Amino acid sequence: MKVLMENESKLDIAKVIVNNKPKTIIIAVIVVLVIAAGIGFWYWSKSKQAQEGSSTLGGQIFDKTQNQLQGQVPDANPFKDQKNPLDTIYKNPFE
Repeated sequence: MKVLMENESKLDIAKVIVNNKPKTIIIAVIVVLVIAAGIGFWYWSKSKQAQEGSSTLGGQIFDKTQNQLQGQVPDANPFKDQKNPLDTIYKNPFE
């Protein structure tokens, strides 16, 4: 009896779909168009980003401002050879 009721409910759903066939077709077409438009917009925006390079004014300024002093800056640590500059001044009495 339970199986028969489940089959009847499935048949009822199928009848509703068949009776409203024009509506379901219209809804399906709208869903497919919305998905296609979304994928098309995503693809278009990705291709537009790939075309933009340093040809814009902002890109040219960015390229010119990249590390102009590379290799020309002196070392900031005068004690780089000596680990601790206070070693020669203070001796630890516990060593």
